[in-house]
Amino acid sequence: MIISLVGGGGKTTTMFYIGRYFAKKGKKVVITTTTHIIKPEEYIEIDSAKELEKVEFKDEPVVIGKDVGEKLSSLDIIEVRDFNKYADIVLVEADGAKRLPIKIPREGEPVIPENTDICIVCMGIDAVGKKISEKCFRYERAVKLFGWDENHVLSTEDAAKILTDERAEFKGVNNRKTLFIINKTDTEEDVKKALEIEKYIKIFCEANGFKNFKVSITSYNNNREFCDFEFLV
Repeated sequence: MIISLVGGGGKTTTMFYIGRYFAKKGKKVVITTTTHIIKPEEYIEIDSAKELEKVEFKDEPVVIGKDVGEKLSSLDIIEVRDFNKYADIVLVEADGAKRLPIKIPREGEPVIPENTDICIVCMGIDAVGKKISEKCFRYERAVKLFGWDENHVLSTEDAAKILTDERAEFKGVNNRKTLFIINKTDTEEDVKKALEIEKYIKIFCEANGFKNFKVSITSYNNNREFCDFEFLV
C-alpha cells in the first residue's frame, strides 16, 4: 500500500506517527518523499527500490532518501513507485509547503506516485482567520483560482474550498480514497473551527460526487493524535 501526503500543516508529523504505529504492529514500513523532507537522525540512502530486499525492517519505519544537506530528497519517482514491492506500507511526503499551514500548488505539484492507494490532504487550523498572504504557501495563485487578493482573510469555508478543489490541495488526488486531516487543533475554539471545515468538506465533496473520504481532526500537543488507522487499511 502506498499512502501519499499533500498540502500543509503537519504532513511530516502525521507521516511518522502513522509509520511508527504500523511498524509497531509488525508491518514493513518505508517513509520517503518525492520532494524533500527534514533529515532525521537515522535514514538509508539507496539508488533503487530493489535494494530494499537487503534492508532489515524492525519496529520503526525505514526512512529512505538522498542526503542533500539539511534535508533528504527523492529517488527517481520510478523507483519510489516500486517501493511497495518490498514493504507493506509506503508513506510518501509528496508535497512541500515551507512549514505553512495550507497550500495552493503550482504546475507540477504535488508529485503523487501514480500507484498511490490513499491520499492524505493536510492543513493546519492556524490558517483560519489569518490573511492568505501570511498562512498560505503560493497564496498568489488564489487570485486566479478564487478571486482572493493577498489581504483576503481565510474562513472555515475558504479552507474547505482549498482542501477539496481539484486545482488546489485536491489536485492530483484523482478520486483516490482520501483522508483530510485538520491539524493543530489545540484549543476548544480550534476544534470548533475544524468541525466547521469538516461540515464544508462534506458539502463540497457531496456536490462533486466524491464519497470515499474521511475527515480527521488532530492535535499532537493536546492528546488528540491521529487515530483513524482502520480507514487506512
